Amino acid sequence: MANVSIKKADHLLDEKLMTPKFRRGYQVEYAKVLLTQRIAEMRKESHLNQKTLAHRLGVSQQVVSRIETGENNNLTIDTLAQLAQALGHKVRISFHKVSRNGISLEVA
Repeated sequence: MANVSIKKADHLLDEKLMTPKFRRGYQVEYAKVLLTQRIAEMRKESHLNQKTLAHRLGVSQQVVSRIETGENNNLTIDTLAQLAQALGHKVRISFHKVSRNGISLEVA
């Protein structure tokens, strides 16, 4: 197996990000990762385990695990709202103008 340096990989990623189609897909996937990480963080901040959160949501622990690992590709606004409520948070969706090549997805 050939050695690939981080520098080389970063350069390759930078090249790929120059193409609009790849950049858009990358942004979407990156936002999904940030979202699932934030859900897991909120659960931990609430001192809940996956089983307890699942019980609050009326789903199995495996469903919560799939959400937190990004294996669930069907996160709806309704599901996000239920998760937020179960964790003592709310969902806020807003639209902001961006520059032509700006990032169009942001997770806070």
